[in-house]
Amino acid sequence: MTDMNYIVFDLEWNIAGNKNKVSKAEQKKLPFEIIEIGAVKLDSEMQIVSSFNSYVRPKLYPVISRYVSRVTKRDQESLKLGKSFPDAAKDFHSFSKNGRPVFCSWSKSDPQVLIENLNYYDIELLNPLYCLDVQTLFAVVGEKVNSSTQRSIEYALEYLNVTLDKPLHSALNDACYTAKILQAIWLELGDNSSSPSETLKEYLYQPSAKKRR
Repeated sequence: MTDMNYIVFDLEWNIAGNKNKVSKAEQKKLPFEIIEIGAVKLDSEMQIVSSFNSYVRPKLYPVISRYVSRVTKRDQESLKLGKSFPDAAKDFHSFSKNGRPVFCSWSKSDPQVLIENLNYYDIELLNPLYCLDVQTLFAVVGEKVNSSTQRSIEYALEYLNVTLDKPLHSALNDACYTAKILQAIWLELGDNSSSPSETLKEYLYQPSAKKRR
């Protein structure tokens, strides 16, 4: 795999909560509905070349849950902003498609939620879809601990002495922070390897694209 672009992305999503009257069957198909997509694109040398941010108007869960509001600092009015998910997904695809994209995220949750939302709207997936879990990469390469160790973005930033100067739990901000963590790991790999990109390939995975029923 050559000429890779690294699409570092983060999602915010809403849940059914108590106020969205949705059947259990429908909730099972889409337990998490995306309300924001944020991303930065890094070139093959880990330099940031562009960014992407889109609010998404939820269709299934239009009432923001109390928990999501508390974490994201989003209010009910903000859910009226942005695009439909199909339109936002189309824009994100256009942003991501050049080169050989590797989708990077903090943990494996975001790629799976993205796939579930694409499946719900019968939107075609990128195939093959290669992903990189930066949380696992940080554990193994950054902290040199067990790969199952789950740290927060905030913890990793402090560990790597990266300044936290923007609020967390904004999709674009979290994507930018994850990109900075990935860049720091890349530099560390460069000190110990002649080809950091080859080392990163060992951590690529393909998430399940199976639909929920």
